[in-house]
Order: sequence, then structure tokens, then C-alpha cells
Amino acid sequence: MPFEIRQLSWHKRRKPGVEPKPISVEVPDFKMEANHMCAISVTFDNGEVLTLSGRVLQNPITGAWSVNGVNTTGQTVFARYVDS
Repeated sequence: MPFEIRQLSWHKRRKPGVEPKPISVEVPDFKMEANHMCAISVTFDNGEVLTLSGRVLQNPITGAWSVNGVNTTGQTVFARYVDS
């Protein structure tokens, strides 16, 4: 399933630092169901691969589906589902 990664910026809440950027996302158990909990496999530009806990969201206005993932260290990834 194709996902488009949205870059999140925390510059207003945290001091800027060098953090790895996500380059690809896989959500094998994705369902178009609001608040569905799933696992997100994220590959970063430094070669690191992490599994994050995710939640499926649906925009109430546009109807677009997305997945928001976070791990225990606070790394967050937001990916929008792109219907091909």
C-alpha cells in the first residue's frame, strides 16, 4: 500500500538537532478503520529500521486516511494513505 510521508517539525517545542528522517514506511496490517491500532515499519535515511506503534486516522472533512506512529523514545512518523 502506498503511503506518503509527511515531515513533522517540532522546532517550536524542542531545540533543533540532527534527527534521522524517514524515507519509507510499511504498514502491513493497515485497515481503513478509524482508530485501528497497527504496527508501522519505518526506514530512516541513516539505514535504521524501527517498528512504531500506530493508529489509523481519518480526516472528517476530506475523508483522507493516514497513520500516526510513535515509539517509546518519542520518534513520530505521520504517513498519508495514497489511493492509487
